[in-house]
Amino acid sequence: MGAGRSPSRQQAAALLLVAAVLCSTWKPTLQQPAASPVAATPATSSNTAATATQTTAAATPAAPPTTPAAATQTTAAATPAAPVPAKPAAKKNKQVELAPEADVQNDIDDIDVQGKCKEFLSSSVCKDVEAGEGGVANCISEAISAAEAGEEGAENVPDDCQEDVYQFMITRGKNINANIPLAKACKADAEKLCKNTWVFGPTAEGRIIACLREDKDKLSKACKAEVYKVQMAVATDYRADPEMAALCKADIEQYCKGVKDGGGRVTACLRSTRAQLKSECAEAVFRQELEADEDLRLNIVVYRKCLSDKKRFCPDVAPGSSRARDCLVSARHEDGFSPACRDELEAMIEARVHDFRIDARLRRACKDQMQDCVGMDIYEGDETIVNICLQDNLAQGLIPDGACKNMVYEYQQLAAQDIRFDVPLADACHDDRQKLCGNVPPGSARVIRCLQTQREKLSSHCRAEMFNEEVRFSENIDFQFPMKQACLTEMDRYCKDVPHGQGRVIRCLQGNKGQKDFGKTCLKEITSYEQKSSQDYRFNFRLASQCKVDIKGLCSGICKPEQGQQVCGGTVLRCLTEKSDQITSESCRKEVLYFEKMEVSNFNNDVILAATCRADVDKFCKDVEPGARCCQQPCRFVWPCTTFTRPVLLHSSRCCLASCGCKRRLQACLLLVMPAA
Repeated sequence: MGAGRSPSRQQAAALLLVAAVLCSTWKPTLQQPAASPVAATPATSSNTAATATQTTAAATPAAPPTTPAAATQTTAAATPAAPVPAKPAAKKNKQVELAPEADVQNDIDDIDVQGKCKEFLSSSVCKDVEAGEGGVANCISEAISAAEAGEEGAENVPDDCQEDVYQFMITRGKNINANIPLAKACKADAEKLCKNTWVFGPTAEGRIIACLREDKDKLSKACKAEVYKVQMAVATDYRADPEMAALCKADIEQYCKGVKDGGGRVTACLRSTRAQLKSECAEAVFRQELEADEDLRLNIVVYRKCLSDKKRFCPDVAPGSSRARDCLVSARHEDGFSPACRDELEAMIEARVHDFRIDARLRRACKDQMQDCVGMDIYEGDETIVNICLQDNLAQGLIPDGACKNMVYEYQQLAAQDIRFDVPLADACHDDRQKLCGNVPPGSARVIRCLQTQREKLSSHCRAEMFNEEVRFSENIDFQFPMKQACLTEMDRYCKDVPHGQGRVIRCLQGNKGQKDFGKTCLKEITSYEQKSSQDYRFNFRLASQCKVDIKGLCSGICKPEQGQQVCGGTVLRCLTEKSDQITSESCRKEVLYFEKMEVSNFNNDVILAATCRADVDKFCKDVEPGARCCQQPCRFVWPCTTFTRPVLLHSSRCCLASCGCKRRLQACLLLVMPAA
C-alpha cells in the first residue's frame, strides 16, 4: 500500500473499536487536566488492555510534557477513592422465643470499656473485671451504690460514666433478650409463666421481665438471682423499667423536675407525692414499693441511710423476706440508732398502715382473714379499712393463733407507739393535734399522751376515738409503750416468765412495786397507769373482763356512754365496791378487792375522793408524795360532817382540818376496807 492511499477496511475497523472503548471509559474531571487514556482505562482483561494500550499509543498524538507534581495531581484525581469497609452486623440474641430478637450491646452485652468509663476503669476496683454479660456494668453499679451510701474507701464514679451504666441498664430493661444472663437463666421460667403478658403494660417493651418480677416466688434459683439484679437496676434508676418511665413521665416532669437520675432519688420523690400522682403512675410506683418491702436493699434511699444501723443492730440478719426491715423497726428506739434511718423507717410504716397491700408478709399471712374484711360494705376500695378490720378482729379474739395473729399484733403495737400508725385516731384527732400538741414530736406515744392529758379540750370525735383506743390498749403491756420502755429491767427481774396479754405483766409489776430495788421510772409509770384505770372500769382490763356479768346486774344504770357520758369517772367502780357483798363472781370479787387496795394506798386512785378532796390536799399536803401519810394522829369525825365517830388513820389528808365534803368521802372509802373500831 502506498503512502497516499486510504486505510484498508481492517485498519478502519480497528480505529472504530479503539474510539468506542475510549468514549465509554474516559470521563475527564472539570477544571482538571484530562488524564492519560492509558491511566484512565481499566483493565478488563490482559489481552484487551494490551491491545487497547498499543493501539492508543499508535493512534493518539503524544501528550505535552507535564511536571511531576502535575502528573501526581492528575493521577490522584482520576483514581476512585478506596471503598469504606461495611460495619459488621450487630450480634443478635433470641434466647427467649416469646420476646423479640435483640441487639447485643457492644457485641459483648456490656458497656464500652473504651468509652466514657475508660478513665475510671483504668484505676478502679473494676479494672480487672472481664467485660461481657454485664460484668463491668454490674461492678461499676456496685461502686456507685457504695459511694452514695458513704461507705469507707468507696470510689467516686464520674457522672458521665454513671450515665453510661444507667443507659446500658435502660436498654437491657426493654427486652429480656438484650440481657443475655437473664435470658439464659430465665428461658424456661418465661416459657412457663409469661405466655400472656398483655397485662404488664401498654407496650411490648419489658413485658417478659415485668412478668418474671411479678412471679418471683415461682422462679428457679438461677432465674431469681438474675431478676434480683434487674430489680436493683430499677430501684436505682426508674428508667430501667420502661413501663414506669412511660407512665410516670408527666408526673416526674410536674413533681420531680430537677431531681437527679440514679440513686433511687426519682422514685423516692414519686413516693413522697403519691397522693398527687395519676393513677397509672401511682400503680407503677406501688409495684416497685412492693418489691422494696420484701428486700430493704431495693429501697435505695432507705438502705443507704440505714446501712450503718443494719451493721450495728442487725449484722447477722440475712436480706430478703422483710427480715432486715423488721429487725431495724424493732431496734429503732435503741440508744445510738440514727435519726435519719428512724425517720425513713417510720415513713415506711406510715405508708403500710394506710395501704395493707404494701406489706407482702401481711398479705401472705392474713390472706383468708383479709377476704372477710375486703368483703365488708364499708371497704369500697379503702385500703386503710382492712388493717383496722384486722385489729378489731384481733381484739375480739376472732383471729386464730398463727402467723396472721402475730402480724396484726405487731401492727397494734405500732399503733400504740405513734399516732401516725393509728389511722382512725390520727384521722379523728388531726385538728386537735395541730391545735393542742403541734409542737410535740411524733413517736414514743408522746402525741397520744399529750392528747390524753387534755381530754376535756378534745373534739367529741377525737375524744371518742381516743377512749376506744385506750380501752383496746389496756389489755397488754406491749400496747403501753412508755410503761414497757420504763419497766424493761423490772419486767426481766420480776416478770420474766409471765406471759404477755390479759393484763398479766402489768399486774405482776403492780404486785412488785414495793420492792426496794424497784426503779423510780417504772414506779412512776405504774402509778400513772393505776390512776388512769381508776377513771373508768374499762381502762382496767382485768376487772372489766372479769366483772361483765356483775356490772350488768348491779351497776347497769350508773354510766351511760350512749348518752354522752363517755368516761364513767369512777362511778361504776364505786358501785362495785359499795355492792361487793352482792358480787356473784369470785374472780370479779378479787379484782374489786385489788382495786380497793389501790384506793387506800393512794387517794388519787379513788377518782371521786381525789376530786372532792383536791383543794384540801393542795392546801395541807402539797409536799407529800402520793401514798405517804400526811396525818399521823387519829382523829374523830364530828358533827356536822357525820355522826360516825370511830378513830381512823387516814392517808394523804389532814382529817381534822379537811372540809366536810372531803371527810365524808374519806369515811365512805375507809368504811369498806378498815376494821370496825
